[in-house]
Amino acid sequence: MTGIARGAGRSGAESDISGVVAAFTHWSEDQYFYEPDGSQMDLTGLIFYFQFRRSADQTGADVTLSTTGNLSIVASTSGTSCILRISVPSGTFSAYTQDMIADLVAVDSTGNETLYGHGVVTFTNNPVTV
Repeated sequence: MTGIARGAGRSGAESDISGVVAAFTHWSEDQYFYEPDGSQMDLTGLIFYFQFRRSADQTGADVTLSTTGNLSIVASTSGTSCILRISVPSGTFSAYTQDMIADLVAVDSTGNETLYGHGVVTFTNNPVTV
């Protein structure tokens, strides 16, 4: 996956999401958030939901990651809380070795929702096991 740059999305979301993740290993990744001017975006106070569904026709997610579980907000070396850290245990996506539609949504303290990312993430079978 790539970093999140506000205003870069083509789907109505702030940015496009794409990537390939091994479904049977621990998924650990940092996503940095930036404003359109290139400055770091402060994520303090936001609750993130990273949702995955098998089909565009679905109205509910098959898997939801959130900042109350497998996601956390972390400060960069400059001290700005601009990093969304993904930490998912191995096997979480083992039943989903396929392309999945991904939506990254944040909710602020007043309940406003922002769709920060939308796209397709491919979960693949691991080439080897440990």
